[in-house]
Amino acid sequence: MHISSVSLNFDKKPSLASPLIKALCLPRKGFKPEIGIPAIKASWPRIKIDTQAHKAYCQTLGLKEGKHLPLLYPHVLAGGMHMHMLTHKDFPIGLLGAVHLKNKIRQIRPIKINEVIRIDSELGEWRITEKGLEFDFSTFVSVNNQVVWSEISTYFKKGKFPPANKTTEPDSNTELNNFELNTLEDTHSGANWLIPKNRGKVYAKISGDYNPIHISKTLAKLFGLKRDIAHGFGVLAQALASNGIDEITQGHTQLALDTVFKGPLFLEETASVKLAISDDNGLEQGFDIYCGKNPKPSICAHLQVLN
Repeated sequence: MHISSVSLNFDKKPSLASPLIKALCLPRKGFKPEIGIPAIKASWPRIKIDTQAHKAYCQTLGLKEGKHLPLLYPHVLAGGMHMHMLTHKDFPIGLLGAVHLKNKIRQIRPIKINEVIRIDSELGEWRITEKGLEFDFSTFVSVNNQVVWSEISTYFKKGKFPPANKTTEPDSNTELNNFELNTLEDTHSGANWLIPKNRGKVYAKISGDYNPIHISKTLAKLFGLKRDIAHGFGVLAQALASNGIDEITQGHTQLALDTVFKGPLFLEETASVKLAISDDNGLEQGFDIYCGKNPKPSICAHLQVLN
């Protein structure tokens, strides 16, 4: 069950000032299973890629600048829209402390930097778990009314929520919610790099994700972390490029990237990648990303060529 739908429309890059103030100051109604998550949608047509912003993204993460957008960049472009949706007055949950849990990206074809694109996002299903509440986002990037890139993101808010019964909790039997990525067993070591002390603040300016767990050591501790952490999507983008994983995509257009964010990657710690050893045809690659000496991966991911 959803409360009344909300449609947000943007004719230029969404400002971050308003949603940031709302995230910090606007009181929330609280989640009620009998009402659920509002059906909030957002659209931003006729987007021209800001080449300077794209360049800053690539330089920050050590990516090569090419004629096409990096695989994860559309998610960054949609970040401002997502913030407006999650801080809308009808959204019942406080955004502070929410974390990105899972992500499923499908690329139909690469997006050229000089193409005019459209982005549409909508809130989807939700689930109450033992540890908190999960909710899904769907995002679509179109060129000339044809979807060329899409993703479903699952976010998690820790806490105790009223239990949902069968008549109020939506059906969660979807492809995204069912997939899981376990720690790889047969691996070889990939690249490793130090996550800079200022990476949280720098990437926040690029992505619009100013979650305090990324930009303040003190505030991160309030949410149960030992210190501020890196944005998972930024580390994931570096891992794809630093290990040559994205080279398997050359000559192919349709790609799938599944990701599970399992733990924090702390600033001023070393991120290291372990790559799956397999006898496949070279059209897929599983990899795990570790933080410092933690024996458990912080990110598990799988990239596959679909054509």
